[in-house]
Amino acid sequence: MTSSHTTGHEPSVQAAQPSTLLLVRRGGLAGAFAAVCTTAMAAIARAADVGLEVDATAIPIAAFALWTLVGAALGVLMARLLRARRRFLVVTVVATGLSLLPPIALPDDSATKSVLVSAHLLAATIIIPILSRGLTTVAANGGTRYR
Repeated sequence: MTSSHTTGHEPSVQAAQPSTLLLVRRGGLAGAFAAVCTTAMAAIARAADVGLEVDATAIPIAAFALWTLVGAALGVLMARLLRARRRFLVVTVVATGLSLLPPIALPDDSATKSVLVSAHLLAATIIIPILSRGLTTVAANGGTRYR
């Protein structure tokens, strides 16, 4: 029978990977906060007579919360798969940029475009930094640091 006991001098295999539970908690909290913020933004825009329509169909205010939570869940998945902070940041910034294409291309009016783009950027600004905490970074000496 073999033992997998680690001493204080041996790096833990699990330390190299972010905790899934921690990422889910961070993602859930970040997603909930971002969902409240994007939904409030949409409600304020609607109250200010911004149409929030695509192809003459109104975007429900609740859709802002739903899609923000979906984005947070995708962020958790990416953080879990990518593990390294720098890689995660590069991928999520590119993904955020790509997510801006439909809000720029689909709505007919510039006010709706502005609100949709702002909502995407607001959600990303909240979710990405929170999820990136705790991911591994490469230290200046080439070693790996954990937060």
